[in-house]
Amino acid sequence: MKVMFIVYHDIRTEARTQEILECAKRMGKETIFVSYSVPFEADRVRTILTGGGQRRYFNFTWKAIRAIKQENPDVVILHDNYTATILRWLVKNRKDIFVIYDSSELYIDGRPSSFKELIARHMRYFERKYLKHADVVIAANSERAEIMKEYFQLPENPIVFDNMHRIDDPFDAASLDKQYGHLFSQDKFNILYAGGVATARLTFKLVEHVGRLGNGYRLIICGGATDESKRKLEQIIEANGFSNIHYIGFVSRSELRYFLNRAHISVSAFSQDRINNIYCASGKLYESLFEGTPVLTSENPPLKRLCKETGVGVSDNDFQRGILELRRHYDRYCRNVEAYIKTIDYDRRIEVLAEQLKGCILRSEKTTVTEK
Repeated sequence: MKVMFIVYHDIRTEARTQEILECAKRMGKETIFVSYSVPFEADRVRTILTGGGQRRYFNFTWKAIRAIKQENPDVVILHDNYTATILRWLVKNRKDIFVIYDSSELYIDGRPSSFKELIARHMRYFERKYLKHADVVIAANSERAEIMKEYFQLPENPIVFDNMHRIDDPFDAASLDKQYGHLFSQDKFNILYAGGVATARLTFKLVEHVGRLGNGYRLIICGGATDESKRKLEQIIEANGFSNIHYIGFVSRSELRYFLNRAHISVSAFSQDRINNIYCASGKLYESLFEGTPVLTSENPPLKRLCKETGVGVSDNDFQRGILELRRHYDRYCRNVEAYIKTIDYDRRIEVLAEQLKGCILRSEKTTVTEK
């Protein structure tokens, strides 16, 4: 069986696409990857590069369709609505190919405010019109799966494949302690936020709430920030005289693992303005839990459900109240995290997805999918 995976993301920085590629490799004897980026590990994968390695959308679409014509794959896996135009072409021209559509985002509402968003709206139109013709749809959590079934009029519920990520990169504790150890004083309750500095991610609200808690609490922020958002952060800190807020900028995966390991809790927060944010699928939350670190989350339904069902953290839009609750019963939350992580068979999750998809293919009327 020949499997083609088509992606308009940088697979080197996008964990989910790395996992779907690994899944594709387990499904067939031959795997072809079509994108403007090249995987870190290309064993058993043949890459067709688009746009000369640059984000050139029309070249990407043209080359992807040409690759389908030339390679004649049994299965095509598409990722997110950038590939909706390719989905349309497949539905109209290649009904013999088994189509799997992976949706890591859910942009189905909101008005475009830029030319880029106007193009995205065009893709959303194709997604809404043709997604029901895909043979299998994959969603990033159960809430999104329910919404997608109704919104896209899907004949079946999407398969749920969570954005569940674990950082396995090793870190040099002694070296990083010399560089960052001063941030993790044991006499303070250390809070890590790895979402960068942005209004949509509620960074400024979190800063104000932790700042008001005083010097017994410390907020460490890492991740990207625009010059404007950094200025706003500095203004808030200076205007309020906060001395317990520290922004350290972008960090590597191994450094992030170190920070998660050293912090008492981490924060996963999303605004509740659009469906994609309301029904967020946070990978960073799981990165924290795999390091044994409880979480504070905003009250978005998937985050609230996880906290309620497993007790691994507190879901509260009043961050100050949530932090105090976590500190008050900290040992209990740590025990809950440890118990929950033991229930997750992380190392087999990609294999399980591959088996689910192969089962769908075998049950399909598209019996031309055979061992080649």
